[in-house]
Amino acid sequence: MTGVVCLSACGGGNGGAAAPTPISRPVTFVAFLDENRNGSLDGSERIRIPGVEVTFGGVSGRSSVPAGEVSLVVPPTSQSLSVTAGSLPPYYQGPEGTIISPPQDGVLGVPIRLPLGDGATPGVFLAFGDSITNGQVGTGDGQGYTGILERKLAAYFGKAVVINDGVDSSNSERGDDRLLDSLNGGRPAFTLLLYGTNDWADSRCAATPCFTIDRLRSMVRKVKSRGGFPFVGTLLMTNVGNDFRASPQRNSWVEVQNGHIKEMAGEEGAVLVDLHAAFEHSPLTYNELFADYIHPSAAGYQAIADAWFDAITKRH
Repeated sequence: MTGVVCLSACGGGNGGAAAPTPISRPVTFVAFLDENRNGSLDGSERIRIPGVEVTFGGVSGRSSVPAGEVSLVVPPTSQSLSVTAGSLPPYYQGPEGTIISPPQDGVLGVPIRLPLGDGATPGVFLAFGDSITNGQVGTGDGQGYTGILERKLAAYFGKAVVINDGVDSSNSERGDDRLLDSLNGGRPAFTLLLYGTNDWADSRCAATPCFTIDRLRSMVRKVKSRGGFPFVGTLLMTNVGNDFRASPQRNSWVEVQNGHIKEMAGEEGAVLVDLHAAFEHSPLTYNELFADYIHPSAAGYQAIADAWFDAITKRH
């Protein structure tokens, strides 16, 4: 007989039966911070990485907040596991094209790494600055932006500690001089640098960039030397009209300094956090964002915490 057409499969030694098609099944992928770098999700590793795009064998999805989980229906055969680099927060690294078999229990850890040095601890953030970082008694919770930020980060990653290391009335020289002690004591993975506001009062800063930028550059390099990662904030303007210490001239100086800060951050590979822009783009007035001529109100600290959080989590 000629012209035979096989509508399913023409078998050989199997009596003509088609080979069974592998049945896809749901697998829950968990994006976690692989703190000990062994590639496995261990019980002590509590930090999750939400918002990352996980791909397994051509099927993709984004991990949830705060569990870091994404459920995908995938074939039961070995496939390539990867994470889209652009979906990761700053400084994090994902697996690249790892071939792996999905587990029978339907749960698979996706190891995300943070190339920290020995002097840094995952989940620890050092908020380093002057009185704007330190906060003021009677304003919000009295912790500046740090208490708000810690709660937001812990809710997002599952674990976070923010150390408030703001010293009132300190300038960027003093900040640079004390930073190593703070890094050695807190061992932060990330350091949030906000310094330069008080440099305005120094006669050496009549002409910009003065010592501010060199000191901030030194701080960035010290953070890196201890195995951590730097974020650098731009300076806030002053609330002109509230106090004689706030003036249009000072705000012009702030704008010029911020231009130098942005340039330095780019040169040093630090993440820039534009706090100045966060205030400028806020729907609130200066009088609502400031408690006095220069210190933020509770609403202002909320805006600052939101800006740091967005930069840390890369939520743009």
